[in-house]
Amino acid sequence: MLSLRTGGHALRRPIWTLQSQHSVLQPPGRLTRPSSRFIHVDRLEPGADSGAEASEVDTDKYRAGLFIDKVFPLKMAAFDFRPYIWSRNTEAMKKKVSGLLPKELPHHFAVCEIEPHKRDGGSIVYFTFSAPGAHDKVKQIAEGLVSAVNTELATRDKRSWYDFEPARSLPVRGVPFSEDIVRMLPSKKIKVEFVGPDLTVEQLYREFREFGLILDIETQPTSNKDTPRWAIVHYSQLRGATRARNCAHGDVVGSTRLLLSYVRETHTNVVIQWFKDHTKFTIPLAAAALIAAIYAIFDPIREFFVENKITHRFDLSQIPILGNMRKAAMRSLLRRDSSSSSEEMSAWTGLFDQKERLVSILNEPPESFVVVTGPHGSGKTKLVELATQEKKYRVVIDANNLASQHSELEQMTLLARQLGWWPVFNSIIGITNTIDLMVTATTGSKAGISATPESQVRRILECLALVLTKIRHNRLDVLNANEQRKRKARMTQESQLAGSGNAAAASFGSSSHTLSPEDIPVIVLENFMDKDLAFSKIIIEWAASVVEAGLAHCIITTNSISGYHEVQRVESHRAASLISLDDSSPMGAITLLQRQLTPEAPAQAPTPDTLDEKALEAHEQLVAEYQRKLDAVSGDRIAYAASVLGGRLEDLQIFVQKVKAGESIGSAIEDIIQRSITEVRKHAFANDTEVGQCEHTWSPEQFWYLLTELARHESVEYDRMRNSALFAGNDSALLGLAEAQLITMVYDNDRPSRIRPGRPVYYAAFNRIVDDPGFSSTMAIRMHKAFVDLETAKIRKAEEELALLNVFKASVDSYNTLASNLAIITASKDISGGSGGGNSWWSRNKTKAKDGDIAQLYPEAYIAQATRSGGYGVGANGLDDIRKASRANEPSQSWLGWLFGRSSSSQKQAGSNASIEKQSTSEWPMAVPGIPLELQGRVRFLLNVIHSSQQKIDKWDEEIKSRTTRLAGL
Repeated sequence: MLSLRTGGHALRRPIWTLQSQHSVLQPPGRLTRPSSRFIHVDRLEPGADSGAEASEVDTDKYRAGLFIDKVFPLKMAAFDFRPYIWSRNTEAMKKKVSGLLPKELPHHFAVCEIEPHKRDGGSIVYFTFSAPGAHDKVKQIAEGLVSAVNTELATRDKRSWYDFEPARSLPVRGVPFSEDIVRMLPSKKIKVEFVGPDLTVEQLYREFREFGLILDIETQPTSNKDTPRWAIVHYSQLRGATRARNCAHGDVVGSTRLLLSYVRETHTNVVIQWFKDHTKFTIPLAAAALIAAIYAIFDPIREFFVENKITHRFDLSQIPILGNMRKAAMRSLLRRDSSSSSEEMSAWTGLFDQKERLVSILNEPPESFVVVTGPHGSGKTKLVELATQEKKYRVVIDANNLASQHSELEQMTLLARQLGWWPVFNSIIGITNTIDLMVTATTGSKAGISATPESQVRRILECLALVLTKIRHNRLDVLNANEQRKRKARMTQESQLAGSGNAAAASFGSSSHTLSPEDIPVIVLENFMDKDLAFSKIIIEWAASVVEAGLAHCIITTNSISGYHEVQRVESHRAASLISLDDSSPMGAITLLQRQLTPEAPAQAPTPDTLDEKALEAHEQLVAEYQRKLDAVSGDRIAYAASVLGGRLEDLQIFVQKVKAGESIGSAIEDIIQRSITEVRKHAFANDTEVGQCEHTWSPEQFWYLLTELARHESVEYDRMRNSALFAGNDSALLGLAEAQLITMVYDNDRPSRIRPGRPVYYAAFNRIVDDPGFSSTMAIRMHKAFVDLETAKIRKAEEELALLNVFKASVDSYNTLASNLAIITASKDISGGSGGGNSWWSRNKTKAKDGDIAQLYPEAYIAQATRSGGYGVGANGLDDIRKASRANEPSQSWLGWLFGRSSSSQKQAGSNASIEKQSTSEWPMAVPGIPLELQGRVRFLLNVIHSSQQKIDKWDEEIKSRTTRLAGL
């Protein structure tokens, strides 16, 4: 509504009822509306219509347009379906618009075209009329016709459900732009582009106010030089903007043409904006809501899939027909008979007994863990499969596959896949950690919602525990229902004899049920504790709680006894059942090979009644083939194969497969030995930091020393090997070799006692490696050099300690001995050309090597030279004083001379070669003068260490020289 004041009286009138010239609204002196703001009228050429109308002389034919609003619902958004429901057909829309128009209007009014604008909620109607030739009069007649249509619409007062106001019509002042751009949706803001001079705010207000209430008019800043120039008119209602877009587009104001388009609005939700402005509260709330939704929605789904994984509810192989077909196909593909497992079990007497023991344990209620230990390939997995094949519910967690993953997140994902825990949202961990970090950054304290792979593993195991509890309760409910059914049947029979009272009392009796052995679930932790697993402690603690609650049995298979000790630490109040497996005896291996490799005897020969030459010839061929196969697997050859392969079930199965494939026994054994040699060289002597997934904690020299001992003795004592020079009391290398399955530790009284090859066939492989001259010599040289380095380090450490004890300076006997040896050095220098000569052995070695190397090669000469340069050398009397000092010490034995195998007796000449011969070391030297009594024992011990180490170094140097010579001769 527009309020005008004229002479103190307020004139209120709807803006659309005013004349389009607005002469009433404009006070004197104001800018008058240009004449071009009338309705847009086009003159039709004579002959465009019927001949009768064209023949009129006084009038001409004209064409104009009007916009009828509120005919259709507005399209508010891209997914607004209302326009498609109510405006499905164009013809129906045109018919609806034509029904709103008056039937008869003056000036030969006729509708020539109806153009529905479904998106804008209205329609443009183009009509023709007759008018005289005066231009102003034609536009007045056209606007009068529009007013007549508007009056007709107002009198009908027809309202629709999508708009509570009646439809109205407005004159089209411009040239409408009809388009169907999908993203150009109606909005309350209209962008007006000026093709010509800019319009002022007052001009824009007069131009667009009649279409609806305007909230704001925004003009382009003068500093902005972009073209075309523009302004934005913001209406209070959407209908006002649609009316302006359809009626004023293309209108000309003065010399400026107006182009109108919608401006996309960004609607800001008050609630969302509040959440954005208060992140300290909203982020924790959103995270809590997300986690609650995940727990509420996805946890039941995960329990459903875990239960299906355990119960095999939707497994097609559980159908008898399909299951039998699948087993038959697998047996035919693998070329196995159904009796192979029973034959293997009967051949392994100990394995069969352990299977019976495991079955008896599983038939009892769960009380503690069952740990199955044994070397790799000894049949642990086979034993557990055969013992649990009658169980309905079996859960298997393969720790070996889990440990082979590179990260904890991958291990968690694989664990969820093994248990059927789905869906797995790995991104939730990153999202929760990010949210927790953001909360910490904004509030200064952690929200406690961060997730880790460890927490996800706990959730997976908790879900599995819930499923096991559910299975137990379901089975108990079934048992109770069966018991109730039997009790009701019994009550019915008893009520006929004893009356209904006693029967009703009996119905309230309680009975306790226990699950049958096949209904108790079994959890199998395969290869547990064999490799480093990040979640091993979590899994074992969870398994202990499940066993303690009586929900399931838990079987752990491991290669070493250390897994049993770990279980005992977790469940210290109960003793776990231990089942130890070992390789079979030679007789057991021979029995298995004979049963597997002995061919079937041919059928009985044809009788004379059915004698046929062809049948007889075929039978003879079968007998010959049978005899050939029987000779190929004779007892001696099978015994030889069993002696090489030992009783390891895995190696024997590979051997049987090779022989059945057509290989001879000798070639099959040779192939297995060569593969073993390749595995040993690849894993043991490689420079990699890891062997598969095992950490490489040993050096090639350490394993070569162990290999030579095992090749010589088949088994060695653990303590002797652990305390040897190369291992130095550290068992990490031995444990790493055992983890890599290169050796096997035999336990006695729960501690390692002996070391054997990792597999029986490794004994033959070790002997082959030792017999290789090139590789054996190379590794022996490396091993002896390692020994030399160890003894050299001992000597250096002992010398450092002797230096700290001030032995060389305080001992007179040491001084005399050094002086005697210095005399030898001086005599050698004099003979070779005096002190300035450079050809003496001292000068040569001093120039060729460093002082530390000379000390190792010539320790006496080095110490003597050091003593001389330190002021303890030759005095003024020269060589005579040195000899006198040596003769004065004649009765005693020099500890330094004993140390290096030389005598300080004056009976031997200082310059002769006999002075450097080795003396017997069976006797200890006398006490070292100048050393306190309490340090004499320590000094003597250090001297003995240096002496024994030097002797070992000499021996190993000789061995290195001989090995080097052997390599040179290859």
